Amino acid sequence: MAAAPGSPPLTPSPSAPARESLLRRLRRRLVTIPLVFAATTLLTVLLPLLLLGTGLVDLLRRRLVLTRGLLFFTGFLLFESVAICGITLLWVIHLLYRNRDWFERANRTAQTLFTTGLYRMGERLLSLQTHCEGTLPPTGPNAPPLLVFIRHCSTADTVLPVVLLAPLGYRLRYVLKRELLLDPCLDIVGLRLRNYFVARGGKETEEDLRGVLDLASDLSHRDALVIYPEGTRFSPSKRRHILERLQKHGPPDSYQLAASLQHTLPPLLRGPLTLLRQNPGADLLLIGHVGLDAAGSLAALLRGDLFGQTVRIFTEHIPFAQLPTDPSEQRALLGQKWQQLDAFVGRFRR
Repeated sequence: MAAAPGSPPLTPSPSAPARESLLRRLRRRLVTIPLVFAATTLLTVLLPLLLLGTGLVDLLRRRLVLTRGLLFFTGFLLFESVAICGITLLWVIHLLYRNRDWFERANRTAQTLFTTGLYRMGERLLSLQTHCEGTLPPTGPNAPPLLVFIRHCSTADTVLPVVLLAPLGYRLRYVLKRELLLDPCLDIVGLRLRNYFVARGGKETEEDLRGVLDLASDLSHRDALVIYPEGTRFSPSKRRHILERLQKHGPPDSYQLAASLQHTLPPLLRGPLTLLRQNPGADLLLIGHVGLDAAGSLAALLRGDLFGQTVRIFTEHIPFAQLPTDPSEQRALLGQKWQQLDAFVGRFRR
């Protein structure tokens, strides 16, 4: 989530795309925020009629797929609209009292409430069940900072680190793709807090790498930096494309790793390995999951592939003292752990 249109950043915009002007940000929000309110109003007004239509279709299919999907989408827009009003109120209060610590805590609380509330609503409306296994980091005021490497298969998995770590008292920082700024709440709160939005497709690589490293440079107790090492969402076609590219141009060990992974993409080496190499003392937390894959495709959602799923989450906490310092060993560790996550996904997919 994230400033009311035109609100001043708390710091010299550490989370914003580096060359984004305030005017460009304002223009974006003048489109996306009214669009959310208009869609919420229209959908709420038409909801009884739409429910009648989806109910008739669902009767023929004998599954309440479209009806539940409509209710979830309506709930999401209502969450978004209420959140925009709430975080705008936080900005107004901040203008009056100028308490930066309070403003950061309030926005972080808003982020947690929005994210966990949305996930819990999805659990109920879509009949999801969530099961976790593995090891989690310690809690308490002196809990170590974290580098969080998580599997990426859909937009829905961006909520999992908050659901898992916010109750443990961790303050999350995300590395996210720039397109997510089209979500007003993520745009506003995301740019108020310490996050970094990268360009997709390898654009501005040097600039984005500096931004990510800056995000990791001042990690302290209970800070967690979340990054998606695969760089993009998994799909069979993306896997085939990566295999073809690595077979022609990549080093043999990279191709061998990619070929061994059936349900995940090979982790990008530059960003994650640079974070490990320049790690100031953070533990590593790996997160694998299965069950949210259908949330990455509109066609899969309309088919009802997400309904009734069991979302299984695997976590592995590795203390800083156990992390290798040699670059080749760090690369081997990343490949080995990704093979373990891939095996976890494969076990429950079968």
